[in-house]
Amino acid sequence: MRARRTLGAGALLALVVVSALSVATAGAQTRSLLVVREADTVDPAQSRLQFLYTGDRGEVGAATLKENGQRVDVSVAPLPDSTPIDVALLFDTSEPMDTSGALVAAKDAAKQWVRNRAGGQKQSMRFAIYTMSDTATNLQGFTADEARLLSAIDRVGPARTEAASRKTALWKALRLAGDDLAEKKGQANIVVMTAQGDNVGPAGEDAAARGAIGNSNAMVFAAEFTNPRLNDGPIRAIVDRFGGTVLATDEGPQMGELVGSVGEMISQQQYLARYRSEVPVGNVAELTLEVGGTSTAVDTVIGALTVGKPALQPAVTESSGGIAFLQGGLGLAIGIVLALVAVGGLAYGLTLVVVKDDGLSAVLRPYAEPMGEDDAENDSFVRTPLVQRAVEITEQVAADRGLLATTENALERANLPLRAGEALFFYVALVVVVTVLGLAWFGSLVGGLILGALAAIIPIAAVRIMAGLRKKKFMSQLPDTLQLLSGTLKAGYSLMQGVEAVSQEVEDPMGTELRRVVTEARLGRPLEEALEGTAERMDSNDFSWAVMAIRIQREVGGNLSELLLTVAETMTARERLRRDVAALTAEGRVSAMVLAILPIGLALAMYVLNPEYISRLFNTGLGNVLLGGAIVSMVIGFAWMKKIIDIEI
Repeated sequence: MRARRTLGAGALLALVVVSALSVATAGAQTRSLLVVREADTVDPAQSRLQFLYTGDRGEVGAATLKENGQRVDVSVAPLPDSTPIDVALLFDTSEPMDTSGALVAAKDAAKQWVRNRAGGQKQSMRFAIYTMSDTATNLQGFTADEARLLSAIDRVGPARTEAASRKTALWKALRLAGDDLAEKKGQANIVVMTAQGDNVGPAGEDAAARGAIGNSNAMVFAAEFTNPRLNDGPIRAIVDRFGGTVLATDEGPQMGELVGSVGEMISQQQYLARYRSEVPVGNVAELTLEVGGTSTAVDTVIGALTVGKPALQPAVTESSGGIAFLQGGLGLAIGIVLALVAVGGLAYGLTLVVVKDDGLSAVLRPYAEPMGEDDAENDSFVRTPLVQRAVEITEQVAADRGLLATTENALERANLPLRAGEALFFYVALVVVVTVLGLAWFGSLVGGLILGALAAIIPIAAVRIMAGLRKKKFMSQLPDTLQLLSGTLKAGYSLMQGVEAVSQEVEDPMGTELRRVVTEARLGRPLEEALEGTAERMDSNDFSWAVMAIRIQREVGGNLSELLLTVAETMTARERLRRDVAALTAEGRVSAMVLAILPIGLALAMYVLNPEYISRLFNTGLGNVLLGGAIVSMVIGFAWMKKIIDIEI
């Protein structure tokens, strides 16, 4: 029966993983961009949608449109050449753009774009030219005059000074272009060609740039030259908010191809969908447009003109579905690994079906297992033979490396009813799963490793805290326990009877440990050894000294009752001293906790208030290095302060 359940679980896991793998593969191959730019429902009977689609043009004719879930008839055609289109070209003139050849390639592609306008686009498509160095400059306002545009592009050159060559005023340029586009009535587009990202603007400049872009209803496209000085996190955030796409290359001469692709998107891959709206004027309609398996949903008020991605609030989905991060190369690799694990589980299940235990082995197995094994198995998290085998392998590996005994001691001190092998197996599984989920959620190796580190640290810290609290309570009960034991001896009880009587009176954890001592003694273990085992299990030097006193008295003789009272008084004095020390070091402990929590809390607050600002720590190489250094410094500082305030008594 277990084999069948394992076979079914393995088959289901294989099916799920293979499906996820196909999703990741399909997602890696299908990356068409679909964005609705404008919804014009002023006249519901002649409603129109302007949209950008970068997939196969042959798929546009089969586009479908749903209005509030109901399919409507729609006709789609290329955007008319007479549609006024305004394009702001922003050239980064910094040193990486110049020395790599990216600037020259971008200029050549821009001039080719201006020349290739044909038909109605000669008059309807206007360009403006901007440069970005230590400041933003408008070399040419919006015009359709080819000669003036080519002349302005020719004037784009590298920064004049060495200081300016290290700067890129991206936010100023975006704000300037957004303000200029807001004064025009055409379709607004911003094309950024950069190798650095902004390193000039003061705090708040990015918000001003976003406001200007939003006022102009512009769509932002970015062509990036990848290099160590590039910080593309804020650029990608701008693109994600206002639509468009980011194209990148690590070879400067290929920048021209990226600019040419953006030009093709704006000039030739925009379409106009016409349909008749059946929703009453003044109501909000959800429009779902699907082209070539890619769909996007937007909201618009019938009887109004809605322009720009923020106003339409599109929720873009790919036909492949799934997590975007898993649709790349790393996602494909993760899918392959999971698929191999699933196939292995399926093969193991088939083996269990084919290879069965004979009846004699099944009957004799309970007698071959250690006492209490069945009960432990019934209470165990392990249910399937596959997981049981994994736990056995984990136990074997841990035993070879000396981790099994350490884990057993830690679990016993924390009074957790878990087998060491099971705890280690599920601990490793938790760390792996949380790390993979972190990679998928953040789309960043650093984010996944941070979550994995937290998953690795938190269970260990929780067990140690539980063990520490239990030990602290045990130590506080020790003086009273010794006094009770002394009283039982004065009343005529033997030491064994006294321990049993006290175990029934005191609370846990002392009561639990003494009852275990009584049980072990009844099974034949010497009482002193059972008591010493409790001292080792609880890591209590005080209890170990009490046991040592009992052992010496039983060897040389004497009044054990008086001896226990003396030991109890000593323990009481030691406990009083511990509390005095704890009071004196309270300020240091609070300081250590505040210093440990403050950076984490501040980071969370900054992430909530300004995620783009703190995202540089995760999206750039320098940020990753600084973040790692900060974490290491925090750990060292916390350990140092803990060592200072940790006074042994």
